[in-house]
Amino acid sequence: MQSNAGRGTAPLRRFGPPRPGADDTPHATLVCFPHAGGGATGFAPWRRLLPDRLDLYAQVAPGREERGQEAPLGSVAEFMADVLPDVLALPDPLVVVGHSFGASLAYELTHRLTAAGRPPARLVVLAAAAPGETTLHPPRDDHEIELLWKRLGANPAGLARPGFREWLFPVLRADFTAHAAYRPPAGGPQITAPVTVMYGDEDSVLTEEGALTWRRLCAGPVEVVPVPGGHFFPQTSTAATIGALVRALEV
Repeated sequence: MQSNAGRGTAPLRRFGPPRPGADDTPHATLVCFPHAGGGATGFAPWRRLLPDRLDLYAQVAPGREERGQEAPLGSVAEFMADVLPDVLALPDPLVVVGHSFGASLAYELTHRLTAAGRPPARLVVLAAAAPGETTLHPPRDDHEIELLWKRLGANPAGLARPGFREWLFPVLRADFTAHAAYRPPAGGPQITAPVTVMYGDEDSVLTEEGALTWRRLCAGPVEVVPVPGGHFFPQTSTAATIGALVRALEV
């Protein structure tokens, strides 16, 4: 990779390399974006279940993990400026994956890659309605952040841990604010790459109806797939998520 690599602040972390023994099936590179407040570590278990032919990269945004000393970003445009050069350094074909808030980042990245002449082979969105299809409001205070955190079904145990709120809440606040402000590119072309939308069948926030909103933004084929679990099914139902992802890539 290029860009920030070598300074200890690279916006992408690679999990791998793939295990030896890969067959002759075409290779692909997965670029994954986590949910609000999340980091690359949430995708680490995917490496064990993914086929050997798939490379796995995940975003490390400012304010978390090895970039914990950097100030969180406040807009989707800032996220793109941070990560796009490193994505462009990766080999094709690219598969862009986003979970919850990360789906908005993945969607915007798909537009940027297409404009650069590098459209991804597929966009995969997890536990997210299409950008601009629901009204989002940035949290006004820490209490609202905590309520939303619990409503989404995140593990609340860490909230009582010393220093946890002080570290996580500024990152969550910045991510939620960026998410609420983001709108699809005005008057821009629709996504033509194939899109797979997965939603948790026990998600209290996103229903099948919400998942179907992606069809309004996409000119290409869109498949909607239920996965067992709630809003965090990519971590709690990892095998089912990877199974659906692999099947989508084999179409």
